[in-house]
Amino acid sequence: MRRDSRRFVQSLDLPPAGSIRELLPAIEQRTGCPIHLLPAPAGSAFGVCGMWIRTVEDMDYIFIHEDTSRAHQDHILAHEIAHILRNHHENPAFSPVSPVPERLFPNIDPEVVRMMLGRSEYTYRDEREAELIGSYLQRHVHRRTRQIADHDRAAETLLRRRT
Repeated sequence: MRRDSRRFVQSLDLPPAGSIRELLPAIEQRTGCPIHLLPAPAGSAFGVCGMWIRTVEDMDYIFIHEDTSRAHQDHILAHEIAHILRNHHENPAFSPVSPVPERLFPNIDPEVVRMMLGRSEYTYRDEREAELIGSYLQRHVHRRTRQIADHDRAAETLLRRRT
């Protein structure tokens, strides 16, 4: 699964990015669905730290807890993006959750939700795959960031030598 996940991320041919959030336009282009990031409901009884909802209009909503570090939020985001990219909602083990609990998501009409997946709803394989793909997405971002920084340092060194 590690090798397949790594190959999958490599096959995406993602652009360089300074953060996982900068990859969202490329993910949207690939899936054809706009992605909206929203804070997870405060005090959720479900203990959800990340959740993905796709509406019948093919819009993806990713809910992320704000009461955690930016690094943890980015990890949650990468994990949820992995579920989107692997179409885990098409797994026959999943069925759409309807209606959306209005007390949790008062701004989303329950009639437009195609599916809703919280982390606790995944099969072990899908959850593990999302964690691996999310980690490889994060590596992609950090590798590119390091490469850009290395390139900038090399360019600065060359400029200093010439002056």
